[in-house]
Amino acid sequence: MSTFPSSTIKDIAESVGIPNLKDDVATSLAQDVEYRIHEIVQEAMKFMRHGKRTKLTVDDINNALRVRNVEPLYGFSSADPTRFRRTTVGSSATGTTELFFVEDEELDFETILSAPLPKVPLDVTYTAHWLAIEGVQPAIPQNPTPIDAKADLFNKRIKLDPSATATQPVIPGIKPGSNGPLSNTANAANSQQANNANSSNGAEIKPLVKHVLSKELQMYYERIVSAVLSQDEVLRATGISSLQNDPGLHQLLPYFVQLVAEKVTQNTRNLPVLESMMAMVRAILDNDNLFVEPYLHQLMPTILTCVVGKRLGESPQEDHWALRSTATDILLLICNKYGASYHTLQPRVTRTLLRAFLDPEKPLTTHYGAILGLTRMGNEVFKTLVVPNLKTYSTIIESELLVDGQDREGSFMEIEGDIASTIRKNEASHCLEALLIGLRSLIRSETEKQKYVAKDVQTAEGLQEPLTVAIGPLLARNLLREEATQQNLAGVVAVIETC
Repeated sequence: MSTFPSSTIKDIAESVGIPNLKDDVATSLAQDVEYRIHEIVQEAMKFMRHGKRTKLTVDDINNALRVRNVEPLYGFSSADPTRFRRTTVGSSATGTTELFFVEDEELDFETILSAPLPKVPLDVTYTAHWLAIEGVQPAIPQNPTPIDAKADLFNKRIKLDPSATATQPVIPGIKPGSNGPLSNTANAANSQQANNANSSNGAEIKPLVKHVLSKELQMYYERIVSAVLSQDEVLRATGISSLQNDPGLHQLLPYFVQLVAEKVTQNTRNLPVLESMMAMVRAILDNDNLFVEPYLHQLMPTILTCVVGKRLGESPQEDHWALRSTATDILLLICNKYGASYHTLQPRVTRTLLRAFLDPEKPLTTHYGAILGLTRMGNEVFKTLVVPNLKTYSTIIESELLVDGQDREGSFMEIEGDIASTIRKNEASHCLEALLIGLRSLIRSETEKQKYVAKDVQTAEGLQEPLTVAIGPLLARNLLREEATQQNLAGVVAVIETC
């Protein structure tokens, strides 16, 4: 049997215009009302317990109704404390009992209506903001300003070490003036802080960014650098493998990028160091746990230096061609991996390579790197940018290949001239081979497309003259001499029509 009598349900039904409600319906409704009230009260008691209270309030009931997606009750909540009055019930004959009740204050409607409306209370809201993005704190009102952060860090240092000064190294564990791999960064930061301290009050002071590395990371950095630059191939391969696979190197990434930039700039005549740096860059790019995009603008100049540098290595007879090929592969990897995010990346790289290829003042080593890069950018790039300039460029390398030894005054001059001539011929041969590689790939691609079909001329002998006019006699002879070219005459016609 329900706590609420069925007569109460009938009275409520009559008040809303439903007369003569059946007894069984009223009983069922009474049981449902009891269940709903128990559910609301239990939910409200949860809010009461979480609020560390022992008295159930109207707000707890309203919160329970909101949780159940029911409109809360209005007009019952009050900021004033509840006041109880005491009275007696009964007569002297039957006995009296004390009863406490809440006194209902009489309110004047005119006073209530004329009073100004209270402010609508604000609901609890949550907002999210970036505390840091890849270690860089965005300048938004929610984050502390760099000046406040700098003051807090200085106060913490004073508490830990009262003798600490502002000239302490940024990275702990490295003494000022030491020659360790990370000492340059610390000294530069200290000098920058000293300059800021001496600047005038009206000048804009650039805050110092603290980048603290643990001793373990510092030791790892030193070991990796020594391993990568080592002459031992096993140790070098171990260091490269660690860079390629270790997941916790994100803090050291800016230091590795800075190391690559410094080593490439300062060691353009040291071929082993350049090869080690390119291997380090390739390992960093292959590591999926590192976010390299913010450092691409620092890596690209070093890679392009190893591609189109005027002279790489102590002697021109060193095998710098392999270094240029490796750097070109890294350049292509960056364009393929990040070209979708940065739409101007590949066009800018292509423009740089094309400018190096078309400059007649550049040495043949630079031309070789540019041709190699444009060839590996794809057949369309080679067809659009390189093929129309082949006839003019072929005369340059042909003149270098046809240079013979002439009579010179003195034996020393003759020997020196022969060495220089041999080096120039070797460079021209590499440029010629790079162009032939691009032409072979383009001819195969155009033949597979089947868009160009030779109609008037069907033999290699018939194509020799138009091909010579298109790309020059040197390249035409070398192409038509190959058996693979004779099987792809449709692609040769495509090259002729492109020019």
